[in-house]
Amino acid sequence: MYCVDTSVIIDVLRGDKILGAKIDDFISTGLNVFVTPITLSELYRGAYGHVNSDKKIYEVKSFVSSFDFLDFDEKSCEEFGKMYFKLKKSGKIISDFDLMIAAIVKSKNLILITRDKDFDKTGIKVKVL
Repeated sequence: MYCVDTSVIIDVLRGDKILGAKIDDFISTGLNVFVTPITLSELYRGAYGHVNSDKKIYEVKSFVSSFDFLDFDEKSCEEFGKMYFKLKKSGKIISDFDLMIAAIVKSKNLILITRDKDFDKTGIKVKVL
């Protein structure tokens, strides 16, 4: 099972047809593909701040309608705490949003589809597209 990161969705929404086709392939083969509420928050933050916000909000809503959403539950929160201090000790801290996404992915034993190399620091399973 997979979780799609913000970086991938943004590139698809910006017109990366090859990447869009790869994501469609994951979905059409019956694999469970998820999105976190953190990713959705980042997408809406960008959409509402865009010059053409109505169009961008519609694009976000349309695109994410084909995904299931994961919860940022107690297990994810605990994983966030563990990962944060492990990264802090090693001097490899990443943004809180990315760390929340990584914590959700790890707690659900998923593979993150991303274009963001920061996730390599977290120890989660990553598929870079």
